[in-house]
Amino acid sequence: MRGGLALVFGWFKKLTSGLSKSSEKISDGIKKVIKGKKINETTLEELEEFLISSDLGANFSSDIIEDLRKSKMIEPSSEKVRIVIQKKIENLLRPLEKKVDLKAKPFIFLIVGINGVGKTATVGKLANKYISAKKKVGLVAADTFRAAATEQLKIWSDKTNSEFFSAKEFSDPAALSFESIQEAIKKDLDVLIVDTAGRLHNKSDLMDQLKKIIRVIKKIDESFPNQITLVLDGNIGQNSIRQAEVFKQICEIDSLIITKLDGTAKGGVIVPIAELLKIPILAVGTGEKKEDLIDFNAKDFSKALLGLD
Repeated sequence: MRGGLALVFGWFKKLTSGLSKSSEKISDGIKKVIKGKKINETTLEELEEFLISSDLGANFSSDIIEDLRKSKMIEPSSEKVRIVIQKKIENLLRPLEKKVDLKAKPFIFLIVGINGVGKTATVGKLANKYISAKKKVGLVAADTFRAAATEQLKIWSDKTNSEFFSAKEFSDPAALSFESIQEAIKKDLDVLIVDTAGRLHNKSDLMDQLKKIIRVIKKIDESFPNQITLVLDGNIGQNSIRQAEVFKQICEIDSLIITKLDGTAKGGVIVPIAELLKIPILAVGTGEKKEDLIDFNAKDFSKALLGLD
């Protein structure tokens, strides 16, 4: 029991550290707005403007202000206001907590996203998660257009002791994915993670290529891929919403992983993404180490974001 509690507190500490820039921005901002003031319309307007500027989204910020207006708080404080916001965020995000059940074998992850979001590193961290759980994992370097991408994934394969599947530069990524799944079945792998090329959401030819990968691997089993996970960069704030919308039109996105939250004060963007798109959130990335991928938990995330213990 003690070991379990230590693990939970360890994860929360890592999450809190990873979200420190976002939580400091939000906590300090709320303190400045609330300090020594009554909750009147002027204060509420100032607070709403601040929450919107903190990437929490206009709709959600408006709802928070309405909740505070109804609360009739006699002695407002920064902590009381943050608790109201934290509960609201937790309630919004709880239905979107994503837990993957590895019933299929091999369980196929298809990892998608634009260039530069930390997709390949996320694949490596996801591999580490399942290797640590004693699963046999394979990684597929399906970005066949950049030799550096294959080399980077090979490094993660070595770090995590995962099987590695690759092909010659400029090979067909759909064919490689197909062949890798067949090999994974022969090798009795538990998990196969396909790292696709970064593609801008406005490039139709690359989006067609992604459709082809999905179409081809479904010829092995209609349930493949078992999970299509979109990786978003927490640094780009609400621009990530547009990315998610376009990828969602191209393929059925099952889950999100939000990366680079340790390097940004824009962690609040998860709120409007959740509110608008209602895509489950699998994990958040809070650092560069292989252990720095944390399963998403609405309560822990909302408390860390608001700087609450």
